[in-house]
Amino acid sequence: MIKVKLEKNKNEKIIFKLKIKDIDKENVLFKRAIMESKIIKGKSTYDYEVPLRFFIPIFNNIDKENLKLDKKSILSYLEFSDCYDENYYTNVEATAKYMKKWREEGCPDIYKITIDQDSYNVKKEVAFRRLIVGAMNLKL
Repeated sequence: MIKVKLEKNKNEKIIFKLKIKDIDKENVLFKRAIMESKIIKGKSTYDYEVPLRFFIPIFNNIDKENLKLDKKSILSYLEFSDCYDENYYTNVEATAKYMKKWREEGCPDIYKITIDQDSYNVKKEVAFRRLIVGAMNLKL
């Protein structure tokens, strides 16, 4: 059984927490994610704090019978990356600070990632797109 949770930390960043059994750690899908993750110490039900960019590939490629989403998990968030896909910027809401960072990065598409709690399907759709003024020839 693989247990997954998305939550916000004190800095309003989204954290992807993961609990996996030793048997599943040998899966190629998890090896890279575990190498880049932080081990959570103490009394936590989760083993690893994984970078959020691994969330969609892990969530989409695991058998739904072997997956469990925490009841208190975040079910939707916004995401965009810089032009090189080097840095990812995520937030639960489109705040003024988040939109300022979006403009600084050249206004790439902002995607809304939504998780269906019942079927465990992940839907990724464009939420904000840069408006190009003067691109349309309107004849009145």
